[in-house]
Amino acid sequence: MKPILLKTALLLFVITFLNCENNDPQDQLPPITQTGANTFGAIVDGRVFVPADSPSGIPGTNNFKGLQSFVGNNFINSSGNDKWTVLVGNFEINPSIYLFIYIPSLLNININQTIGKSDGFENSDLPNPHIYCHINGNNNTYLSYENSGLLEFSRIDINKGVYSGTFNVTLKNKNNENDLIEITNGRFDINLNTVNK
Repeated sequence: MKPILLKTALLLFVITFLNCENNDPQDQLPPITQTGANTFGAIVDGRVFVPADSPSGIPGTNNFKGLQSFVGNNFINSSGNDKWTVLVGNFEINPSIYLFIYIPSLLNININQTIGKSDGFENSDLPNPHIYCHINGNNNTYLSYENSGLLEFSRIDINKGVYSGTFNVTLKNKNNENDLIEITNGRFDINLNTVNK
């Protein structure tokens, strides 16, 4: 009788061990690096969010690149005194997520950027750092507001084009201020020379 009990216990242990999986969302994010690895990740409203390239649904148009970064026309010549933006999307998940980060200038920047009010436009020229997020499943746009979060640069290297850091922010629904989402454990490591290629 004891060998059967021992075999049954061992079998249950093996089944339990094999069925264990890592459900910690933070472990599914890319590591925090400062090498220009062109990585991005965050927990958006409790879900893992990493960029994904997507095919275009319109013939003759380019595919959507999941991670993009752009700077203003005078950024390089002015040592960073122009806008720096990151556009991140994943249309392969449901609901899809699109995130936009805007920093008005990296000249004489404090590595800690307090996130301010967003207007929800990519061509915005607001004087403050801001973030907005569009979640397609509920077709809602969420905007940053005054002191809604912090973005901390760990590396700014304008000569090499490498920008790395972390961020956490709370956003309000554009149409319902009581509807909030949190973006936590945000991290980015971008090389402007290669990210858009």
